[in-house]
Amino acid sequence: MEIGSGGFASVHVAKWNNTPTKYAVKKIVDNKEVYLTKIVNPHANIIGFYGVTKLEGEERYSLVLEYADGGTLRDYIRNNIVEWNNQLRFAREITSAILWLHDYKGIVHGDLHPNNILLHRGTIKLADFGRSFEKGKGDDNTEVWGVVPYVDPKMYDKTILYKLNEKSDIYCLGVLFWELASSSLLIDSPEDNYVTLGAAVPNTNDKFAELYQKCLEQEPDERPNISEVNETLNTIDIDESTVSDSEESEYSYQIDLNKLCQKL
Repeated sequence: MEIGSGGFASVHVAKWNNTPTKYAVKKIVDNKEVYLTKIVNPHANIIGFYGVTKLEGEERYSLVLEYADGGTLRDYIRNNIVEWNNQLRFAREITSAILWLHDYKGIVHGDLHPNNILLHRGTIKLADFGRSFEKGKGDDNTEVWGVVPYVDPKMYDKTILYKLNEKSDIYCLGVLFWELASSSLLIDSPEDNYVTLGAAVPNTNDKFAELYQKCLEQEPDERPNISEVNETLNTIDIDESTVSDSEESEYSYQIDLNKLCQKL
């Protein structure tokens, strides 16, 4: 049974022989994904890797991965009001996975969005390393691609040669944190396709709002690194009652999804 698909692969659920244990089997196109998925494991907030297999009648190998029973973060946000305790917990768990990639494995994910973040037994599991690369080895990552609202805006600047990097992942974190705070998805845009991104969400913790606004800075050098994001999240008290009541901020800006789509 197919449980997911993307631009380059499809994912099916399978059981090992006659056991009740479920696994996710992902058909792969690039062997680099096998290598990267293997070296980022194990981590509590990264989808588990069990090996590779070749299915009957298939020419290419498939990844055998942990099966996430809670679906995608996209579906969770779309179907739930994300309470403050889960906003903070999910943000910390996503950040923990990215911290592991950036600071311990030297890897840029390169394709962060809520459909590549899964939930298993209520815990965040970062997935899909098909677009990932090791720092210093992503020399060809200058082409604009990905899910539009999560693409580093610097990639659209045709006056410079800009390459995907760690700060591109940080920008995506800003979008994800804003989505958690607002319980809404940028991909579910209004009819006019204009979205105000970065505006402080009413009744959101001030420190959390300030953090995602900093992550959404247009200039990469003005965004925090992943260690700074992690440190900030760890200073926020889950019981802290200070919330934002402002509608706009100096960080907010409006994006035209129609124009962005035309550039892709």
